[in-house]
Amino acid sequence: MLSTYEMHMTNWKIQIDPRQVHYLKFILEGYDNLATMSTIDRRQGIVELYIPSGNEDLVRELLVSIKTEIGLKTEYRSQESK
Repeated sequence: MLSTYEMHMTNWKIQIDPRQVHYLKFILEGYDNLATMSTIDRRQGIVELYIPSGNEDLVRELLVSIKTEIGLKTEYRSQESK
């Protein structure tokens, strides 16, 4: 059974420079409950972000601010989990 926290999440898949996967994870871990990240394909730099409802704008702002540093290439929006 999913917790209330897990039930209201948005999932985004993004592609970044593969050398920056650990950096992005480190940045996200610095913000409590902003988002969590799983690596889908380390060689291609594809990761999935799990974003609690209401944090989407903050995550978007963060990604825009570090876009060059992480080599953000592609953003794939996934559906919201409810």
